Amino acid sequence: MSVSYLEQIDQYIQFLHVQRKSHSIEFHLHQGCEIYFLLQGDVKYFVEKMVYPLQFGDLIITNQHEIHKPSFSSEVLYERITIEFDPQIAALYQTADFNPLSCFYDRPLGKKNKLSLTSNDSSVLLSLFMKYDALKKHPSLGSAIIKMGCFMEIIVHINRLFQEQKHTDQGLALHHKLSPVLDYIELHLGEDLSLDLLEKQFFINKYYLIKLFKKYTGNTIHEYIIYKRISLAKKLLAEGSSVTEACLVSGFNDYTSFLRMFKKKVGILPKDYQKGYLGYEK
Repeated sequence: MSVSYLEQIDQYIQFLHVQRKSHSIEFHLHQGCEIYFLLQGDVKYFVEKMVYPLQFGDLIITNQHEIHKPSFSSEVLYERITIEFDPQIAALYQTADFNPLSCFYDRPLGKKNKLSLTSNDSSVLLSLFMKYDALKKHPSLGSAIIKMGCFMEIIVHINRLFQEQKHTDQGLALHHKLSPVLDYIELHLGEDLSLDLLEKQFFINKYYLIKLFKKYTGNTIHEYIIYKRISLAKKLLAEGSSVTEACLVSGFNDYTSFLRMFKKKVGILPKDYQKGYLGYEK
């Protein structure tokens, strides 16, 4: 990637500052990494099998393989800042003693996603976010270079926070009856995961399972399984598997359905995802 990427920086880094009433949000995956900063709202944040209670100034960091979603406990005003970015653009600034992507990848999947900030850390990051937003809204001579510098300052600051807190995990496991079910799903994505099978496997009424999962996540277990399979398919494609192999191994037994679902959830077809994959893999 040449320095010309600066001319298209908004294609690699998407900054969003949103304020609105709370509403239902589905599980989702991004094509790259995401930084999520809560400004206000009654929010719990789900990543994989963990739930993170949030308050003002808390950060959530995720990579392209981690299923996540916010869930709202009330209808109070919701405000957050997110930065979604292509990992390759941050990887350009890796040095012998610093990996800008460490906090996004050097941890188990769905673990250590939450960073709690001091009031000083929150102020520093909020100032950087507002600077980036202003540069985006009011571009001028050289603003792309300054914007890139601001973005990397954010990344460096978050990595420092991650190193300070890397030995703690502030997430909570889901309901004790859900945890073993989700562990089973994780290990058997290529197999039958029908509600009837889960009912027999865990001696739990399937309608109760549906209700319990909906209560604790705000979404259906069927949707969760689809996203877990899509996540696995993305990983396989990034590692060089054929589209057909990714379809079968991730549990989509019907090829046409796989193509349609992948396009719906990821935004592009599997072959295009693989062809244009620019992510950072450990």
